[in-house]
Amino acid sequence: MASEFPSTVLSKGPSWRGFNALKFLVIFGDSYSDVGYDPSCDLPTLEEPLGVEFPGITYAEPDGANWVGHLITNYSSTLLVYDYAKGGARANDVKNQIQATFTPHTGQRPPWTPWTAEVTLFVSWVGINDAAWSSEHAGNLEILFEGQETLYNSGAKNFLFINIPQISRAPAKGYKSHYINWNTELKKAVAQFAAAHADATVMIFSALDTFDAIFNDPAAHGFPAEDVSKAGASIWVDYLHPTSKVHDFVARDVAAFLSAQTAFQESD
Repeated sequence: MASEFPSTVLSKGPSWRGFNALKFLVIFGDSYSDVGYDPSCDLPTLEEPLGVEFPGITYAEPDGANWVGHLITNYSSTLLVYDYAKGGARANDVKNQIQATFTPHTGQRPPWTPWTAEVTLFVSWVGINDAAWSSEHAGNLEILFEGQETLYNSGAKNFLFINIPQISRAPAKGYKSHYINWNTELKKAVAQFAAAHADATVMIFSALDTFDAIFNDPAAHGFPAEDVSKAGASIWVDYLHPTSKVHDFVARDVAAFLSAQTAFQESD
């Protein structure tokens, strides 16, 4: 059965040199991506690529890496991460992460963070908390993309957006329609953003598909079937947050998706 919200490349621009060419990840979002990074005092280094002691402070089990940690250890060894994500964040918070925290500092390309468009990927994963509060998200996505415009104007050219899983299948039992609407509006907004920025690489990764693969066949992923909607077990740390093992599948699939996107050529 084809996915309603598959991973997709909306556009590819000349700054995309491939996954292996990346040196920096700049991440915005909520608890699914939060590693406890403090941009006021932490600086990623080769020894501590998260800017904090690995795996950081995540919402997985104690000392458990989330997808960001797994990505840079299991699927890449060259990335430095500026992770502005914070637990509980919604679309307006991501806009604030970009405009109030990233832009005045790292966004200015200081000597200690010499990022360029060609070696940097900007990732936004948000929506879980928005969908907990609202069923209609066109306005939320408008706010989110005001922040993306700020990134583009600062020189960002490579963008990855991550959609949200079906929390209706998690222990939290969120309203399915809320999450479908978020992913629907995200798909529209990303397409509009790509159309307006022909020189940018704009992609959507389907976390929904990764989670659904686990939900639909937990045994194939090493999970007991009864844990699909069970809090405090092998899939869910609590009612909403996935375990480190689930995050590893997310990181695996993100890496596979990005690795499949070859460097820009004029024919693209």
